[in-house]
Amino acid sequence: MKIYGWILLGWLGVLAFSGCGASENLPRIRYGEDACANCRMIINEPQFGCAIETPDGEFRKYDDFNCMFLDVEREKLTPKRYFVPNYHKPDEWLDGTQAFYVRADDLQTPMGSRVLAVPSREAAEQEAQRLKGKVLTFDEVRRELLGK
Repeated sequence: MKIYGWILLGWLGVLAFSGCGASENLPRIRYGEDACANCRMIINEPQFGCAIETPDGEFRKYDDFNCMFLDVEREKLTPKRYFVPNYHKPDEWLDGTQAFYVRADDLQTPMGSRVLAVPSREAAEQEAQRLKGKVLTFDEVRRELLGK
């Protein structure tokens, strides 16, 4: 009976570690320490700190959405992934290409993008109404911030 207990414990350990080990590789921004890859300012505001994963697996971190898009454009990068913070839960990364964005004149952001990101169109519409802004998709916000 004792051996079965050890076997069960072993399998539980394997299951627990396989779940942890398989976790997705995500960027980690050290707020108050890491510098923006574009403007070199220290990244301080979790609601706007964003990142990309380059084709070689490097994470580039930014203090505002416009810095992210400007750097990608200038460096002619083709990111594997875009990571943007959920405005309501800044410790939660969203897929930047699937997120919804709100741009509002009264929204203060580190480098003046005046943009926030949320996971759903409904949440974006609520924020747009609250801030008297407009809802944008990934391609729309990128074009607006790049002036294209």
